[in-house]
Amino acid sequence: MTKYREKYQWEWGSLPPTIDPHSVVKHDLTRDYLARYIQVLLSNPKIDLLTLSIVDGFAGGGEYQSLNNRSFQDGSPLIAIQTVAEAEARLNIGREKRRRVDTEFFFVEKSPSNFQYLKSLLGARVDKKFMDSNVRLYNETFSSAISGIVDRIKSRKHGERALFLLDQYAYDQVPLSLLSRIFGSLRGSEVLLTFNVDSLVTFLSDREQSRRKLDEIGLASYVDWNALGNLKSEDVAWKALIQRQLAKGIIEQSGAKYSTIFYITPAGSSSFTYWLVHLSNVYRARDVMMELHWALANNFSHFLEPDIFVLGHESKAGSNLRHQTDLEFGLPFHFDAVAKERCRNGLTDKLVARVFENGPQRFMSLLESLGNNTPATTSLIKEALDPTIRTKEIEALSIHGARREKGATVCMSDIIQPAAQRPLFFLH
Repeated sequence: MTKYREKYQWEWGSLPPTIDPHSVVKHDLTRDYLARYIQVLLSNPKIDLLTLSIVDGFAGGGEYQSLNNRSFQDGSPLIAIQTVAEAEARLNIGREKRRRVDTEFFFVEKSPSNFQYLKSLLGARVDKKFMDSNVRLYNETFSSAISGIVDRIKSRKHGERALFLLDQYAYDQVPLSLLSRIFGSLRGSEVLLTFNVDSLVTFLSDREQSRRKLDEIGLASYVDWNALGNLKSEDVAWKALIQRQLAKGIIEQSGAKYSTIFYITPAGSSSFTYWLVHLSNVYRARDVMMELHWALANNFSHFLEPDIFVLGHESKAGSNLRHQTDLEFGLPFHFDAVAKERCRNGLTDKLVARVFENGPQRFMSLLESLGNNTPATTSLIKEALDPTIRTKEIEALSIHGARREKGATVCMSDIIQPAAQRPLFFLH
């Protein structure tokens, strides 16, 4: 496999490396998510100031050659600076009183040559006054820089809202204990992490070296080492089971409440894939990220059930997977129109059963109970509930007792419950 230092090396005075399709996808999602992030946080027009920190833990040199080598493309540092500036400009269209997104940027790069390229590039592209007041550069590893970064963020007034962009090339440069520290220290933190799952799957075997490496990351206890040899010989079962085990470990050990974990699979001949992991403690943040997964449908997939899935190891999961139908496990879930229909139809059946089993509950509580175990957005969950609300199998009541007539009108505070009088065809 190509090593990081061979694939991404910047030397000031020489051409930057050529960007690969995976980085294009990651940059698109970073740009879109950051713009939506600011829009959601400032959706109340009375809020005039957002204090924000953006930490790029693996900043690189800051620019690439395009895929056709005919132009240059900005890397994540410039994308972050430009996206915040554009979002702030949109917020102030038609306003007399200016709204501000007071952002500090923390760019970390351990390679001296890459760091020098980044520093020179930013010096040429970014206003000096802005650089001096809003940009902090670190020529060290992310692990060594994190203490000072967290202290600085905590010292800012209303400054604990921070977005960490951790585009590690492999899978072992960000121990989960470090993520737990971030979420334990900064109340408003979110993390966007890349995780080279193909590299890990290739490396993984029941040997002391594998166990030690996963123990350093914080994932060793989540792998079923005894069944490893048999599972790796069964492609579909292996992908599904390792995703369950490792995803559960990442979520639990990171300390985050909500997550999305999906494969990036850009179009092309390359089979190289990696996970894009979003972690946060706010349901709305997860929902926004999930909406973007659907919007970038051609680039994302997973190997779990299309509606509601279970993470972690199940002792009989291997044999169970071999008997699943193709619609359930034989094909990856690609966030396209077919996947959306499978997700919606499956949710309709499973959510009705859940409502009857658990009784009356707030719609928000229903969403939280699904947590990280569905690829569905809030809108898609409402679509799944719609036919059962229309046929009065279940009912959604506002806080004032008004009955909703369709799924689209359900609000977070509504009560979802079995209908008091179900139609005769349902009883039969």
